[in-house]
Amino acid sequence: MKFLKEMTLAQSMIIVCLLVGIALTPLVYANHKKINDLTTAVSEGGDLSRIVGQIQSNSLLYTQLYAQKSGESLQGQDQTTAYILKIAGDDFVEMGRINFPKPQRSESSGGIVDETFTVKPDDPRRAFGRVNIGNFLYTLESRTRRLRVTQLSMDALTAAGKQNVLPEEFPSDKWTFTCKVTSRSRPASE
Repeated sequence: MKFLKEMTLAQSMIIVCLLVGIALTPLVYANHKKINDLTTAVSEGGDLSRIVGQIQSNSLLYTQLYAQKSGESLQGQDQTTAYILKIAGDDFVEMGRINFPKPQRSESSGGIVDETFTVKPDDPRRAFGRVNIGNFLYTLESRTRRLRVTQLSMDALTAAGKQNVLPEEFPSDKWTFTCKVTSRSRPASE
């Protein structure tokens, strides 16, 4: 205790600084280690340069895909199928689920290939208003130059939902439909 009583202010400050320095040593070491790890990651061939390369390649891929999307949206059978399904689910069309079997493919003498899709509702008894059918067919043709509606068959339903409408009955504005959509393209030159 005599030592503490005879200690001057300068000596007590030195002892406090030593104790604080010893207490902060693990924090300084941890920060030093983090700085070394970050320096290694930033250096040539480190993790950061690899991640930057991935970001650049992904951004180029995104640019290419965006350019394809904004251009002609139909380029093959799978894309035609996806296009028709997308239009059927559009908010202002409101067709819902539709069904179409594998398309019929025909080739003319000029090398032009026609693919004809038969489009009908998933449930053959499901009825639609003329506005919905018209919007669906119009939207199919308006958003691409390669797709045309080539045949349309519509049947009126009675208020009870039957398809056989007698001449004296006034049909409701509910219709079932089947249409054929043709996609025309030239095969890629080899």
